[in-house]
Amino acid sequence: MPLSPRSPRSLSAPLALTLSVACASVALAAGQDQAPKPRGKDEAPEAPVACMKAVKAALPNPGSFKWLAGKTRKVAEDAYSVVGDVEYLAQDGAVRKAKVQCDVLRAPGNQFVVPKLRLPQ
Repeated sequence: MPLSPRSPRSLSAPLALTLSVACASVALAAGQDQAPKPRGKDEAPEAPVACMKAVKAALPNPGSFKWLAGKTRKVAEDAYSVVGDVEYLAQDGAVRKAKVQCDVLRAPGNQFVVPKLRLPQ
């Protein structure tokens, strides 16, 4: 049975295509309304600096301390975890590389404090 141009079946394909395009554009527009929020380092660039200063003060021979790399992650409101790769001169005189971790909190006045520090053994 041939379909005439006015048949309900002939309208269903273009209608389905139009509806799918409209739904896709609505979904895309909804996704664009929610801009990505800054996380970790972008939100608190001072957090790794606070960790670096705390590690430098806690390790032996702070004059030979080097911060090689670090990664900041937001764990709660105004709380960050910073993991860093450091190179330092140990008490036995050997240069060592290690990972350190700091819990960093944002205090009043946009100050950053390090209440907990995990150093290499």
